[in-house]
Amino acid sequence: MSRPGDPYRPDDGPDRPAPGGSFGPTPYDTGQGLPPHVYNPYGNVSYPSSYPVPPAGLGPDAAPPPARRPGSVHLGLVLLLLSALPYLLIGLLAFAAAGDVEGVVPPEALPQLPPGVDLEQLVRTTGIVILGVTLVFLLLAVLAWTGRAWARALAAAMVGGFALMVLASVAAAQGAVLDPGGLVVIAVPVLLAATGVGLMFGSAARAWFSRARR
Repeated sequence: MSRPGDPYRPDDGPDRPAPGGSFGPTPYDTGQGLPPHVYNPYGNVSYPSSYPVPPAGLGPDAAPPPARRPGSVHLGLVLLLLSALPYLLIGLLAFAAAGDVEGVVPPEALPQLPPGVDLEQLVRTTGIVILGVTLVFLLLAVLAWTGRAWARALAAAMVGGFALMVLASVAAAQGAVLDPGGLVVIAVPVLLAATGVGLMFGSAARAWFSRARR
């Protein structure tokens, strides 16, 4: 006995196939439609209306850092190079003219050395050390000019060390009258170097150093 709505009615005859074949009706048969209980894996996916908001300072509206090297960085490099020139000359003279020290400098002006210490070798070694430290400082200054922040930090540390050495030299004089020429040679390069490092840490220079490097 058939009921209204049956997809297959016996009174239709035994030779009439049921919709959907021998397995019964399918949701895709003509006139059947898609039942509401059928699961569709692609119909229930919800997509965000917009992408996540980028962190502050990293979005497209953030002002990009300046691409061109600011003038303060150029001036800072010039001052750092000028501050190293006196030490470079002193190191070269000490290395090249170490054998003539005893003939040029009066004996009373020479320091009292322990027995067995060669004055010529001591002066030459001192010149090599001064040249080495000066060349390292010049290399750091150039690398800082190219945008290496770590070189800028190391150059600033070396300038701080030079300043401490100058203060220690003045304190070691113990109130004695210092030679004005020697004081100028010691103090002026440190002031130039401190000014150059200060320019490389200015606002415009900091913005340039913070740019992304390849």
